[in-house]
Amino acid sequence: MPGFIGIHLGAGQHSETLWREYKKLCHKACKQGYSLLASGATALEAVTEATAILEDSSLTNAGFGSNLTWDGHVECDASVMDGNTLHFGAVGAVPGVKNPVKLAQHICKKQSCNTLALGRIPPCLLVGDGAHQWAQQAGLDIVHSNKLISEKSSKLYRHYKRKVERYQVHMDKIVTPLDTVGAVCVDAYGNVAAACSSGGVALKHPGRVGQAATYGCGCWAVNASATAPAIATCTSGCGEHLIRTMLAREAALEVQRSDCAVIGLHSTMKTKFIESPFLDGVEERLGGLILLKCNPSEGVGEFLWTHSSKTMCVSYMGGMDKRPLTRLSRLPTGGVPGSTLVVEGATFKIP
Repeated sequence: MPGFIGIHLGAGQHSETLWREYKKLCHKACKQGYSLLASGATALEAVTEATAILEDSSLTNAGFGSNLTWDGHVECDASVMDGNTLHFGAVGAVPGVKNPVKLAQHICKKQSCNTLALGRIPPCLLVGDGAHQWAQQAGLDIVHSNKLISEKSSKLYRHYKRKVERYQVHMDKIVTPLDTVGAVCVDAYGNVAAACSSGGVALKHPGRVGQAATYGCGCWAVNASATAPAIATCTSGCGEHLIRTMLAREAALEVQRSDCAVIGLHSTMKTKFIESPFLDGVEERLGGLILLKCNPSEGVGEFLWTHSSKTMCVSYMGGMDKRPLTRLSRLPTGGVPGSTLVVEGATFKIP
């Protein structure tokens, strides 16, 4: 078996009428990522490509179709982490880059260079124009920022901007339908990786950087050791809340040392997010994550997802699957967004 990959379209409020389109997008991204694994690609390459496909869709809040800043521009965040090398690469508030996650991967790979000319240390996080310049030098696809604005995001921008300027709604009542997207993966060599990408919250302040570009908050990946299983996570939700709780890393560490992944993940979401003292004063604690846990020596892995938002769309595929399996996970009837938790998952065989 070449490996396993799982993706998500964000923890938020997905439209039931668009379910067929969500499913089609999930299948495309998941299948492409798995095809790469089958051809011998690494986990890092697979999560990057799967996330790039999600970025290219106007259905997601990442890359093309991202939420616009207060002044009407697209600024994206993205990051990747390689569980084999433990290297991390990220970009924040970057304009005019078609696939921010590919830029994050390029920065991650540069970590292996150790030093640049004159002993300079390669960056692991670049923001704004500096990130844009790095993308140009790397030969990545550069576009005019307007090319990343979809009809849907433009319409939402005008709608919310008018309301805020007329004081008809409060800022905290603006709901982003979808948030961060991303992927987790284990390849045929037993290496794990994670990636995430986001356009940020609606009407965000120019220059704002969310959890998708922040170490330990957007994604996390560590290979198996003699004493611990491999783990990879990718979060979604309000970036500021995920940064304050470092949810990607906290969930990974807790599940890694837990005998039961489901119990460990539920405990983390409850104590480190829903009940976190770092979120005092926050009324609705909306977030979620996908998580992969496996030990190549045992031949079995687990793929889990959790959220406190109304919905979360996930998809996954392994060697035993003929096609990607896609779920639109919902809070139970009577569940209260921000305080009710959903934890679900599936097992899979690994190389």
